[in-house]
Amino acid sequence: MRKAILAAVLLVAAGCGAYQFPGGSESPTPAMGTVSGRVVAVPCAPVEQPGKTCAGKPVPNLELDYVDGTGGASRTVTDAEGNYSINLKPASYAVKISSYMRVISGPLKLQVAAGSSIVANYVLDSGIRVPVQQE
Repeated sequence: MRKAILAAVLLVAAGCGAYQFPGGSESPTPAMGTVSGRVVAVPCAPVEQPGKTCAGKPVPNLELDYVDGTGGASRTVTDAEGNYSINLKPASYAVKISSYMRVISGPLKLQVAAGSSIVANYVLDSGIRVPVQQE
């Protein structure tokens, strides 16, 4: 009788982690990595005061796409302060920024490991320029 009960308990315990609800996805695991950071744009204005430069203006609602080697993509969007965060499966990713602005600094390729926490800040060129005088 003891062996039968022990076998039933082991069978139930082994099956519990493998069950998946129909139409559902796998349950989240700690085998994800987190990428977060802030996106700012410079220059902030066409004319800046002498000796005072803007450290960067937050870029809100900017889409960042993370494309892995298989072509799968995950995306996130910056908040009003230019901050973002995304959980990704371990892999190598190409970072694509959906904007007319060009990346001045920040990683365009990332290697995400399970349990990692990566800070990836970006500085974009806003394209603001002082008009050139015509002769």
